[in-house]
Amino acid sequence: MRVPAAAFALLLCLSRGAASAEPGLASAYPGDGGLGADPRVVFFENFESGTVAELSARWEDLNKASNLSLVSDVPQGSDGGRSLRIVSHAGVDTGGHVYTRLRSPQNRLYLRYYVKYASDGTYHHAGAWLGGYNPATAWPQGGAGVRPQGNDRFTVGFEPVGSELRWDFYAYWMRMRPDGRGAFWGNGFVQDAGLHVRPDQWTCVEVMIRVNDPVDSSNGELAAWIDGIQVAHLGPGFPNGTWSGGIFTPAPGGEPFEGFQWRNDPALAINFLWLQLYTTGDPPGHVGSMWFDQVVAATEYIGPISAGAPNHVPERPQLLP
Repeated sequence: MRVPAAAFALLLCLSRGAASAEPGLASAYPGDGGLGADPRVVFFENFESGTVAELSARWEDLNKASNLSLVSDVPQGSDGGRSLRIVSHAGVDTGGHVYTRLRSPQNRLYLRYYVKYASDGTYHHAGAWLGGYNPATAWPQGGAGVRPQGNDRFTVGFEPVGSELRWDFYAYWMRMRPDGRGAFWGNGFVQDAGLHVRPDQWTCVEVMIRVNDPVDSSNGELAAWIDGIQVAHLGPGFPNGTWSGGIFTPAPGGEPFEGFQWRNDPALAINFLWLQLYTTGDPPGHVGSMWFDQVVAATEYIGPISAGAPNHVPERPQLLP
């Protein structure tokens, strides 16, 4: 049974005892119409203009362009008519991606996007990533299994984890923890067994990174929202929880989270966006699919698509520790 996004958000709010955020930038732009022109928006993509080949004017790196298509399937409330579909062909390829540098690097950035996952697929790394490379590059860098040094890179994905498709972060940063065998794989911070992807349904996801300043401090932050409900917020001294290898589990009886030292060099800032489908677990012959739409990066909280009249937009978002 499909659960409408509004009903899902209410159920999520009640189950977590959380409150929805204050109205974001999108509340002033019904259907997202005109949102891309807001001065606080640093990147906007609704996939409404041009062909796949012409996406290169806005996305610097298109991997497996033949696996990308613009289709007539959009989130409810959008004023557009197209989204980006990425497919994979098991035994032939692992999917595809679009990636771009930001014209203006940021020390705090909110990335909001809509995403839909097909119910018949598996997902290794599939979602939106953001972070920083120093120097900035026109394509995503490697580094899997290697802890960043603090002057080179940090990366954060928010995506389905495991066969249960549970939402969590996958973060590389200079103070990341190794797993139980001493290897460095992306750290996770949510660990909510009830927070699952809803296959075949559009979901609004938003992620915020605030880099540490000064660079020798650990006052950096990380947060996430699903359909306008905050599901994670970590920073210096919050939340309480416990580490086990590279996994931090929020828990009232644990120790305060130490905060993030994303960098030790001021030249490293948030400077890239990356949408990808990467899968290796589907059976031979299977065609996997996922969709992206209404991708917005801004210096303030954005929030879900607004369906009504413009609302007041606060100067700053309300983050719930």
